[in-house]
Amino acid sequence: MTNLTDTLKPEPFFFLKEFQTLQAFIYNVWPCILLLGIISNAINVTVFVKIGFRDNVTVTLLFLSISDLIYLILSSPTVTSWFVGRHWPNHDWPFDRSIHVAFYWYSQVFYDYSSFISVFLGLVRCACVAKPLLFKSMFTVTRTLIIIGILFAAALSLRIPVLTSFRITWAIKPNTNTTWLEFKLNSNFRQIFAVVDTVNRNTVPWVCYIITAVCVIILVAKLVAASRFRQSLASHAMASGQANREKSSGKDKSILQQDAVKAENESKSQNEKASNKLSSKDVQVIQSVSLICAIFVFSQLPFQLNSTMRLVNPEIDNGRSKRYLYAFFTQVAITCSYLNASINIIVHYNFNTRYRENFLSLLSKKSS
Repeated sequence: MTNLTDTLKPEPFFFLKEFQTLQAFIYNVWPCILLLGIISNAINVTVFVKIGFRDNVTVTLLFLSISDLIYLILSSPTVTSWFVGRHWPNHDWPFDRSIHVAFYWYSQVFYDYSSFISVFLGLVRCACVAKPLLFKSMFTVTRTLIIIGILFAAALSLRIPVLTSFRITWAIKPNTNTTWLEFKLNSNFRQIFAVVDTVNRNTVPWVCYIITAVCVIILVAKLVAASRFRQSLASHAMASGQANREKSSGKDKSILQQDAVKAENESKSQNEKASNKLSSKDVQVIQSVSLICAIFVFSQLPFQLNSTMRLVNPEIDNGRSKRYLYAFFTQVAITCSYLNASINIIVHYNFNTRYRENFLSLLSKKSS
């Protein structure tokens, strides 16, 4: 007779301790992140509405804030369920606790929508940097609103198969004979989920990730070039000042220096017209967009790595031998997604003058 202990393998418990340690910590952090994110995005929406639909960047940032706000609100039932389940495991729920899964799937529509808006934001700014005369006039407020509407339709259509594969119905609560709301999956859920999961967790996210990463690289390179150009202008100004201070050294020498300075100024003016295509406002916008896109890239990285690991090793998945490793990185990815949707207010305040002015204006009105 085979000993039972000989047939058991430690593989199903791989990474279990690490997962439990993270779980004990992260379930207490998520409610705090969501609360701060909901407040910060409500502030963002209020400020951008106060600014008005003046340009495509403001409009895009407004809808990004709205999408992030709805994503965090729809994520709240899931976070609440996990938080209560951890601290009060015997809590008597008045409805099926699994209902939070429905809110989770609807929240993913806005998660995708925020991703699409981030990609659009980076692409538009790259286009405006590369061909400013062409694209600044092309992306009007009206066209931007149309594109943002199309992006939402795309995000929703990608999730419709899953959203239609479950339902919430009244049922008899087990052991009590009372009616309650129950979450039920349709019989074809697993087949639909397998197809949608491949598209939404691998193909589409990787396309968005690569495009946004390339945009960040291009925008950062443009900022570096603009910074070097401003430094060269400063050095030219210092040289001009030095030449003026040497006027007292002699008439002939002074005339020669004035001619040299004049020629230098003319050359500088020509170089500025040819090379300096970024105003201080443009530089500020590029800084803001670059940081928002960079935050998206870094926060999306754990999700991309987790999805890739599932493709490379099918055992890293729910119900498989390395399920706790998958769950560990899933929770890290979820945390990053909550942070990504919550911290853009820091970028707006530090790199958007109009946002900062209107934000402080709102604070002064409330304090008075």
